[in-house]
Amino acid sequence: MPVRCVPVPKEVAADDLRCVGSFHGWLVGVTPNKDRSDEYNRDADGDCFLVNVFSRKVIRLPQLCHMRYNFPAYSSKTLRIVNGSGEVHFGVNDIYTMSLCNVALSASPESSKYIVAASSDHKGAPVPALWQPGMISWQVCSGVEIDGPRDLSFYQGKLYMLMRHRTRLFTCELEEDDRGFMVSRIELSLTELPRNHPYQEGGAISCNMVVWRGELLLIIRHYNGDYRKRQLHKVEVFALDVDTNPYGLTEIHSLNGDCIFVGLGGCKSFPAGLHHGVEGDHIYFVPDDWKPYDTFVYSMRDGKMRSFAVKLLASEFDVDQLSHDFPVWLLPTE
Repeated sequence: MPVRCVPVPKEVAADDLRCVGSFHGWLVGVTPNKDRSDEYNRDADGDCFLVNVFSRKVIRLPQLCHMRYNFPAYSSKTLRIVNGSGEVHFGVNDIYTMSLCNVALSASPESSKYIVAASSDHKGAPVPALWQPGMISWQVCSGVEIDGPRDLSFYQGKLYMLMRHRTRLFTCELEEDDRGFMVSRIELSLTELPRNHPYQEGGAISCNMVVWRGELLLIIRHYNGDYRKRQLHKVEVFALDVDTNPYGLTEIHSLNGDCIFVGLGGCKSFPAGLHHGVEGDHIYFVPDDWKPYDTFVYSMRDGKMRSFAVKLLASEFDVDQLSHDFPVWLLPTE
């Protein structure tokens, strides 16, 4: 399809703007931290905002580099991981420095209530963070058990955090109080693939989640163990049964004519008939941690993989693609 430019309002336009997530017609954008005096925070993100590509409405979120305590508003909470080991700590109005990788929203910013869940990886210290309208800073989570790259998804009123390179799924229950919302319970809901799974031992995996037709799907890519000569062996898609403990997994081989888009900034399911050139029962992968191995189209029908028909370009200019961030899927419904 032809390239379409998305105009960004002047109030948030910047040459170094990058997108880290989307929700229908909304993009999540960040810009670098403007304070260059501190070497540790120099490469952190600064501004964070939501922008609607149709109405061009802008919603500003709290700064991603927060270096001052707010003692009157400070609060913290520690929860033990149910069915797992260790604890997770939640701090509000605390000091934090973040550089966002991907973002998920619980509902459209047009609604009165929605929650933003973000994954940060600043200086190799990965942490998830949460925010909702009315909060003056991010609620930052920390804990050894949830360290590492992760995929985020809201499903049936809960937040799910999936470790990208380990089959470990955490379920966070949310509740509201006079200060907004807090995580009231965190549970380790999935730790392994089905028994006797042929790809369980050896090699490497990359895991993603997507909500499709009222179900939560787990998408797993299996690679060989040689990082320098990374090769993709297989793609599997499982439907999660959230009513069992631990969660059950059922492999599926059809999307009933829909398609799925997978990227570092999040995953989307979409009816294939809404856009020309998009095929049903296919999964479209864009560059991930191990590029260029993760740029391909996968058929659910026969398990075959092929390259994109058109090469993905970093921009219209002759710029090395390695200097650009991974693309973000934007699937507007308007």
